[in-house]
Amino acid sequence: MKICGLTRLEDALLAAELGAWGLGFVFAPSPRRLTPAAARELIEGLTVATHPPVPNGSSVPSDSSVPNGSLATTGPSVKTGLPVTTLPRFPLTIGVFTDASAEQIAQIVAAVDLDGVQLHGLAGPTAGEVRQVVGSRTRPLFVIRAVPVDVDADDSGALKRAVAAARAEADVVLLDTKAAGRFGGTGTSFPWPIADEASDGGPLLIAGGIGPRTVRKALVDSGAWGVDVSSGVEVDPGIKDPRLLRALFAQVASVWNAASDGPGAASPRRATRSAPRPGARPAGLVDATPAAEDVSNVVGRGPSDQRRGGPDR
Repeated sequence: MKICGLTRLEDALLAAELGAWGLGFVFAPSPRRLTPAAARELIEGLTVATHPPVPNGSSVPSDSSVPNGSLATTGPSVKTGLPVTTLPRFPLTIGVFTDASAEQIAQIVAAVDLDGVQLHGLAGPTAGEVRQVVGSRTRPLFVIRAVPVDVDADDSGALKRAVAAARAEADVVLLDTKAAGRFGGTGTSFPWPIADEASDGGPLLIAGGIGPRTVRKALVDSGAWGVDVSSGVEVDPGIKDPRLLRALFAQVASVWNAASDGPGAASPRRATRSAPRPGARPAGLVDATPAAEDVSNVVGRGPSDQRRGGPDR
C-alpha cells in the first residue's frame, strides 16, 4: 500500500499507523505539489512522532523489520532540534517526479532526505542516471518506474515488454492509467486483468480509479503486489479523509486475510512474487476487516478517484 499526494502530517501519520508501505510526496505539477522544505518538515514530523529520540552518538540496534536497514540521515530537526540521524524509518518516503532532470531530482532527494523516487513521463532521466547523480549515500535510492496504460489497453504482449524494460532499471514497476494525454492522475482505471497478463513476476503496483469501493476488485483482477492511491481517499486534493483511509486499508486486509499465500507474499494470488523489501506485512492491515456494508456507509458518494486527478492518482 502506497498512499500518495500527502500534504498534511496527520494524514501521513495515519497512513503509517494503518500499515502503509510507502508515502508519496509530489514534486510534479499538481494541486498536491509540495516544496522541498514543506516535504522535509512533514517527514521530520513523521520520524519524530513514530520513533523515540536517539541521543547523539547512540546507536540503533539492528532491526530486521526495517527495510534493508534503512536509516534516516538528516541533521537535527529544524522544528524540534532532536537528532534524527540514526532513526530507522518505515514506511518509505517517495518523491514523485514527471520529466524532471536528474540534477533536479537529486537536489530534492538530498534536501528532503527521501528514501526513493517515482519516475513518470517519457522524456525524463533513467533510474540509472538519477542514481548516478544522487551518488553515494547511507542507503540505496529506491526507484519506482511508472508505465502508462491506456484505458482500453488490450495488448498484453506490448505491456509485458514495457514492464520488462522498466523492471531492468527499477525496484518496483507501477502501472498507471493514461488518458486524455495524461500519464497518471486521470482518476480512471485501465483493464486490471491486463496487469496480470503482462506481469513478469516482480513487484507490480497499480494505480488509477482505486478507492475503498474498488480496491478489492483491483487487487484480485490484477494479481498486483500492491496499489498506489491518492484521490480515492481524499475530500479535496491533498486532504485525505481518515474514514476513507481506514476503509481502504480494511478492504486490503480482507483480501489478504482471504488469501492462502500468507504474510510476505507479493499478491493475493501469487506466493511466488517476492516483495522488494524484507519483513512481514504490517500488523495494521490485519486488525480491521469490515463487512461490505461498512464500506458502503463510509464511502457514500463513491471513490473520489472518479472525480479528481493530478500526476499522483
